[in-house]
Parts: sequence; C-alpha cells; structure tokens
Amino acid sequence: MQTNEQSKPWHKYPLVWMMVLIPFTAVIMGVVMMWLALDTDDGLVADDYYKLGLEINRVIERDKKAAELGLSAIIEFDNSARILKIQFDKGLLESYPKILPLQLQHATRENSDISVVLDHGIGNQYIGHVNQTISEGIWYFEISGKDKVDSDWKLNARSHVRSQNTIQLQSQY
Repeated sequence: MQTNEQSKPWHKYPLVWMMVLIPFTAVIMGVVMMWLALDTDDGLVADDYYKLGLEINRVIERDKKAAELGLSAIIEFDNSARILKIQFDKGLLESYPKILPLQLQHATRENSDISVVLDHGIGNQYIGHVNQTISEGIWYFEISGKDKVDSDWKLNARSHVRSQNTIQLQSQY
C-alpha cells in the first residue's frame, strides 16, 4: 500500500502549535506575576516593625490614662449624610476639649484611612464632616487628646461599619 499524501511542513500541524503555546503562555504569565509582585506595594507590612513594637508601652499607657480619667464616647454616623456626631463623656477632665481628632483606619487598606477634626458643640456633643463615604467593612476608630496637665490619652474601638452605625469607645484597661 502506498499513500498519496505528501508530508506537510511542521508548522501546518495544529498539535505542534498547541505544544509550543502552552509553555509560552506559562512563561508570559510568570513574567506578568513577577512584575505585579515587584511593582505593587503591600500596605500591610511595616518597614519599621521593631520601632512600632517598642511603641506598644506608650500606647498601653495612653489607654490606661483614659481609663483612669473615666473617658468614653459614643459615635453616631450616617454614611449618606457624611456627618459624624459624638457624645463625649469627659470623666475627670477639667473641661471639654475644643476639638477632638478622630482617626478612622481601615483594617486592610491603608490608603482608605480618614482623619476628622470634631468641633465641640453644646454640652458633650461633638460634630464633624467626612469628605468621603466610609465603606462597609472592619474599621478602627480612635479619639485622642491631651488635657491641661499634659497627660496623653486615647479611646479606641474596632467595629464593622454599615450604612448607619453607633459605636462605643471605651478604654479596655
């Protein structure tokens, strides 16, 4: 038996192209993954982790001072209005601070952190305006300040944010 078919050149066989394309796409995807790994910033890793570790004693002292002074706060906000209201219990402080700095830190996205300066209103009320909406997820809330005797204190809480929230800030010590 004799076949009349002539042998085709190698590039005319689809199986050859499949055998070449599979490793080629693996190499291309490897290069893309390396580029992404080297180019993107990992915001969760601190460069100065040792210094931050030494800072923990100061943080604990600030929490203890807030507990000694009997400070607490209740944060109420509505995401659609972008207004934060705080009822601040001054405890043993001589007077209400004129302003309260509030830090909102997203649990995983550093570029989403928000700083708000709250102005003193009537009685124990403070109010502030947020320029951006607070996305749903886990957030850390922190109010800090210094009273007249130069004691540094802070109140903080971790909470899951929804469209409307009430969050209690109180020292754990």
